[in-house]
Amino acid sequence: MIKYLRKPRSLFSKLMVSHLLVVALSLVIVGLFLTYLIENYFFSARELEVVGQARDAAYLIGEDLVREDMGAVRKTAETLAFSMDAKIRVLNYNRILIYTYDPETEGSSAYIEPVEGLGLEDREIEHVFGGNMLTKKVYGPVLQRILIAAPIFREDYASELGVDYIPEESLVVGAVTLSVPLRGIEETIAQISRLTLYSGIIGVIIAGAFAFSLSKKLVRPLQKINRAALDMAAGNFRCKINEDSEDEIGGLIKTFNYSVEQVEKNLEEQNRLDKLRRNLVANVSHELKAPLASVRGYSELMLDGLIDESEKEKYLKVILDNSVHLSRLVDDLLTLSHLESGQLSLEQEEISVENLVNWSFESVLPRGEAKDLKLSLEINHSLPTLKGDQHRLYEVLVNLLENAITFTPAGGEVRLKVYHRESQLVMEVQDTGCGIDGEELPNIFDRFYKADKARRRSAKGSGLGLAISKQLVELHKGKIEVESCPGEGSIFRVLLPI
Repeated sequence: MIKYLRKPRSLFSKLMVSHLLVVALSLVIVGLFLTYLIENYFFSARELEVVGQARDAAYLIGEDLVREDMGAVRKTAETLAFSMDAKIRVLNYNRILIYTYDPETEGSSAYIEPVEGLGLEDREIEHVFGGNMLTKKVYGPVLQRILIAAPIFREDYASELGVDYIPEESLVVGAVTLSVPLRGIEETIAQISRLTLYSGIIGVIIAGAFAFSLSKKLVRPLQKINRAALDMAAGNFRCKINEDSEDEIGGLIKTFNYSVEQVEKNLEEQNRLDKLRRNLVANVSHELKAPLASVRGYSELMLDGLIDESEKEKYLKVILDNSVHLSRLVDDLLTLSHLESGQLSLEQEEISVENLVNWSFESVLPRGEAKDLKLSLEINHSLPTLKGDQHRLYEVLVNLLENAITFTPAGGEVRLKVYHRESQLVMEVQDTGCGIDGEELPNIFDRFYKADKARRRSAKGSGLGLAISKQLVELHKGKIEVESCPGEGSIFRVLLPI
């Protein structure tokens, strides 16, 4: 059974085979073309040489042929055959072969050969006797030969030829053929072919070495990418590839490394979101547990008749406060959910900053006065208009002001300052409250995060206000900053583009 060669499967094998095939085919084509050109060159050169010899032989033999001195014809032909290393044939006017001499045979012989032995066809003989030179290549059983036929011209001694009839208009009285072996040319071409073959083998070996090196260089980074991809499939996302290259493979590696970074970031973000989600469930459960327990407990006590009529109003107020707290918590959760899912859209409009600030300040003023706090407002009256959602910005300001009032003790001060610098509107809420520890500042905008123990004990909020405020500010292409020092108060600064 004939087994077919297996096709190379690896990229390295394909590159090696393709390079070697290209080089080998190129060398074969070049070798054949070069051999053809060299053969034609030597044949043409030899042809010109033999054509000249044939003309000389026709001239020298023609003198003896005209005088009918056959002995001189034989002697001249023999001498010329030896000197030219060529087989000579002599034809008379009647196209009859009258003498042949071949220096490759032993001795000379004068004999009559049939016309077929000339190696010329009838039309070719007539062509020669028409006064033309003839050149042809004869393929023998052993060697190739070049055959040149040259006419012998009459000049002015036709009557001396001793033939039956010669037309006066005829110029050719005979012909001479020279048959020369191409032994030297064939040996030279064979030697050149051998040199070409050896050079081709050496070239293939050198090309194979270069192809091996180039294929390894091309395949090595691809193998690294393959191993890194397998590592990623196994869960190892720290599999960047170190390869300095500016070509297409280098670009592929950079793209792969970038993809790995993005996958790693996405996983880290997913882990962070999962952690936040778990914390959210835990925090929501914690925030709901206390007010629900209070509402349930006081309701059961009232239904069981264990509370005096005089104290019912007090406990009903507690139940109402807890209900309001639960309602605000649910509203904040819905707002935060809409913000994080991108479902909350802003109602863009031209806003008078002065009206927005006055509205927010007046909303919290009664609560601050009830707590015996000094509330002040500083506003630059030359402020430009602001484009955004007025109700959402009002929510941000009120939240910051209420936080400041909540964490500032009686007799303290809360100040709202509004101004603009360069292309930003700045709204600052400053208080003289308990302040925030520096380690906790990065976390205060997280959901359900409450700062130090003193703030947690006094806080009745849900821990979502700052998280909501931060996202609302960012929706307006702005940012929110905080500066605080324990015991010295805090400054919350909202920066909005104008």
